[in-house]
Amino acid sequence: MTPPLRILHLEDDPIDSELVHYNLQSQGLACEIQRVDNNNDFSQALERGDTDLILADVSLPGYDGMDALRLARRLRPEVPFLLVSGVIGEEAAIDALQNGATDYILKDRLSRLGPSIRRALHEVALRHEQRSLGNQLARAQKLEIFGELAGSIAHDFNNVLTIIMANSGLLMVGLKESDRLHKHALQIEYASSHAAALTRQLLIFSRQEIRQPVVLPLNAILENTEAMLQRLIPESIELTLSPSDTPLQVAADQSDLQQVLINLVLNARDAIYTEGRIHIATGCVEKVPPRSLAASEPQEFAFFSVEDNGSGMTPEVAARLFEPFFTTKPPGCGTGLGLATCQRIIAASKGHITVESTPEHGSILTVFLPRLPAPAPSAEAPPAGPAPPLQPQRGVEKILLAEDNHMLRDLIANLLSELGYHVLQASNGLEGLDIFAAHKQAPPVLVITDVILPLLGGREMARLLQIRQPGLKVLYTSGYPDETLAPRGIPSPGLNFIRKPFTLPQLTQKLRELLDPAN
Repeated sequence: MTPPLRILHLEDDPIDSELVHYNLQSQGLACEIQRVDNNNDFSQALERGDTDLILADVSLPGYDGMDALRLARRLRPEVPFLLVSGVIGEEAAIDALQNGATDYILKDRLSRLGPSIRRALHEVALRHEQRSLGNQLARAQKLEIFGELAGSIAHDFNNVLTIIMANSGLLMVGLKESDRLHKHALQIEYASSHAAALTRQLLIFSRQEIRQPVVLPLNAILENTEAMLQRLIPESIELTLSPSDTPLQVAADQSDLQQVLINLVLNARDAIYTEGRIHIATGCVEKVPPRSLAASEPQEFAFFSVEDNGSGMTPEVAARLFEPFFTTKPPGCGTGLGLATCQRIIAASKGHITVESTPEHGSILTVFLPRLPAPAPSAEAPPAGPAPPLQPQRGVEKILLAEDNHMLRDLIANLLSELGYHVLQASNGLEGLDIFAAHKQAPPVLVITDVILPLLGGREMARLLQIRQPGLKVLYTSGYPDETLAPRGIPSPGLNFIRKPFTLPQLTQKLRELLDPAN
């Protein structure tokens, strides 16, 4: 039911106030009228801020309706103000409207009061809607700027991370695990990988990463992530898993799904003050998707839930949980992007997230994804355990390396040279063509090229080189987001591509896949 209209009526005659009340009720306007007849009571009522509409007589003993109008415009400018008087001259009426009055009604024409009030309330609703749309537009513009900024810095930042990861990987190769410095090199690589994941998270949030879902067994994803989760929470918090006995196949990006799980567990961890528990469960349920056009057709969903017995949330906090940049954590302890990114990842897989929480009694966040009836023949299950660390692989082939970042180009060239490769360097696409032509007697057998290069892009350079030398292998690389690379046809199933940042073992493994006859 619509709550009654709260009206503040400045009127010294109680009978006139009753007539107004009766008239409004007869016109179908449910209302509660508070009558005041002096400046002090009128001011106090305005300051309470519980008024939807103001009616005021023009002339009262010891007070003036025009003074009341000026006070109301100063304290409650958003509240409609209507003058209701027995007599009001034309000049006074124009003055009132110029000073912010919504309308004026003569007491012998109260039949106009209902329509005037309805029009005034409609105008208030329109102004509120306009403000809301304006706020949404401003927020969308801020997020668009944020997305553009994230995309613009991703390339340079990923170049820097590639340099760091390549050097830390080289240090680990040259050090024994028992060496004191090996641990520090490992921490550098771990921190770099974490920074790369943060960059990717920003790009996902700004919708500049194109998702490429594959069929995945949900239980295996959770079980394979358990060891990592155990390292992320203190010993004072118990982590338990209850995987469903039913096979659960979903279509998603494996790293995305793991990122969502990790974010939910980290938030559960932060909600627990000292000791507590986090429980992860999986299962399936038949339900109607939110906002489904076919509400009568339930769909089967696989789900995983993260339950904690921490501080919980108020309904107000839970309602804003997935709002970008919203966080209840202290300054410096959260970006407010983690759960917003989770929501976008899951929405991209046609799923949704629900929240159940009570203050001081913990929370349950449940991720629902459409369940696939059976595993696809091409689906590959995640590895049963963590893969052994890759080692740089040696080679003797001649390679053309086209990269505009001179620090990264020199580093990759030097590292590959130490592994036995003969590396030619080019800083742009045109230089790459010239260098290739200068070695036509013994040309490179493979080209490593950044997709976006000065003067001539990597795709166009590679196309021209493959015309000269059919069968030339090309490995593309880039730190730009998918949104920038998509118009250039990358990543694509028909092209070899390695995303920055990458480690030296990852790069050399990709080289051997392309160069070895078996491949």
